Amino acid sequence: MSPSRKKLLAATVVALILGAIAYYYRQSQVMTVETTPVKRGDLVITVTPTETGTVDTDATALVKAEIAAQVVEVRAQEGDVVKAGDTLMRLDAEQAQAKLNLARSALEAARSRLASAHIALQMDKARTTAALAEAKARLGDATQKYDKKKQLFDKRLIPLGEMETSEAEQAVARAALNTAQANLQQAGVQERQIKTAEADVKQQEASLRVAQLNLDYATIRTPMNGTVMEVPVKAGELVQPGTPVARVTRMSGLYVKALVDEVDLSRLRLGQAAEIKFDTLPDKKFSATLFEVSPGVSIEKLKSRNVTVKLRLTDPPPFLRPGMSADVEIIVNTLKNILYAPAQTIMSKDKEHYVYVIEDGKVAKRAITPGQSNWDSTEVRKGLSENERIITSLDQEGLQPGVRARQK
Repeated sequence: MSPSRKKLLAATVVALILGAIAYYYRQSQVMTVETTPVKRGDLVITVTPTETGTVDTDATALVKAEIAAQVVEVRAQEGDVVKAGDTLMRLDAEQAQAKLNLARSALEAARSRLASAHIALQMDKARTTAALAEAKARLGDATQKYDKKKQLFDKRLIPLGEMETSEAEQAVARAALNTAQANLQQAGVQERQIKTAEADVKQQEASLRVAQLNLDYATIRTPMNGTVMEVPVKAGELVQPGTPVARVTRMSGLYVKALVDEVDLSRLRLGQAAEIKFDTLPDKKFSATLFEVSPGVSIEKLKSRNVTVKLRLTDPPPFLRPGMSADVEIIVNTLKNILYAPAQTIMSKDKEHYVYVIEDGKVAKRAITPGQSNWDSTEVRKGLSENERIITSLDQEGLQPGVRARQK
């Protein structure tokens, strides 16, 4: 082989090697990305609360102690099913019983005083009435004698001394009548004393009722049917009036409460269906119905205006408990036969909405017009076609328009 041919062959081999190196280098710089196709079908549109919902109930009773006493027995435990009137716990009733006994004694004494006052009044009335009648009779007799003596005296048939004696007798009889009348008026004072005694009896009766009520408070009962959710006290502890001793909840009254942004208020209607998920069973959705929308808007959080909504589960699961968290989606519409894409693949900036696609082996930015959406998917009204693939691995390092890429 001539020297010129050898040189040409060597140059060709070098060129091929360099081309292969360049090809493999370019291939090694191609980013592998994950994609998903744009789909056509029905899309359920939902309203999602601004934060996780909470299982709540209006049928709950926070039972509190009414008297200061020591807990001597706790009968109910957390999880017990109870009926209205069942005993939850007993408090030391010794002091309450002593006060009740004292109140009974005080009432008996008051009633005895009232009875004695009534008897005394009746006896005084009889005595003063008889005395008054007697005084009137004596005055009448003395007056009649005086009149006769006066006629005889005027005719000078009796001496002055006899006339003065008759006048004195009349004066004594009149004074006796005045005294009898005064004594009769004293009965009015006794009647007022009886009214005071009657008021004392009523007061003692009220004190007895209070003492009996305090004794009844020593036995703490549940005011409603339900399940004992909490018993924060133990036997031997001292409770004060107002101390919470138990919480009872009617489990059939549980619902889910959540906050919805005010911008979605116009889309909500009572009776709308909803889907709820719980952390304890995250892969299962439970059907529910929107039954209440608050008439007011909450402004507790800065720069946020929320409306409280309540949803009742169609078939509440047995694990449901007040206070549990709940992920809520309220179904407000169903779009038929439309294009949609995963909501997390759609980006926005300066009011522009776009996705990333692969065009000619490179990442390309594609502007789109989105429509309604739910938590997972968004309607695509313009910019994409059915089955066109869009990039989903948006958090991949180095991903940007112009970068060489291939589908995984």
